[in-house]
Amino acid sequence: MKGRRAPDLRGEGKDLAERMGYYWAENTSALLQFEGFMWREMVMIAVKMMKVRYGIADDCRIEDKYPDEVFEVRSLPLPPYMFRELWLRTQNERMFRRFLIMPLATAEIEENTRDGYRNPHYREAYWKKAPYRVDFPLPDIPNPLIAPDTTQREIGSRKRVSQRSP
Repeated sequence: MKGRRAPDLRGEGKDLAERMGYYWAENTSALLQFEGFMWREMVMIAVKMMKVRYGIADDCRIEDKYPDEVFEVRSLPLPPYMFRELWLRTQNERMFRRFLIMPLATAEIEENTRDGYRNPHYREAYWKKAPYRVDFPLPDIPNPLIAPDTTQREIGSRKRVSQRSP
């Protein structure tokens, strides 16, 4: 057999989560039907992954196409403030399509610049012509898990150091 062996679905999902800057924890309970948790400073997401043979249309409503899987994700016994996502990977695409599952609606995540994620079906021309743009200013929130002043400050940080001339 030539080449490296393809990783399983969970391995691919874990790799993607780590490339986006998240930590990954596998689900160890056989009763709960999801793959694992990914988390970062102020967000924790329960992730369910599925691999399907044929691709779905760009305007597909995921709750109509896969109602059982969406119901499983919605019915997870998790706190209401925890995000839930369904990741869909088709046979021919080498990328996951991420769907945010909310209590009453679902939404496909097209782009998340914080995570460095872009959906393979991202409609760039549509969003460039959008009549609005929203930028969320994020405050500098210290991470209680990291000791102060041990990490480099991010570019664009709101904390400024004044320099005195001699």
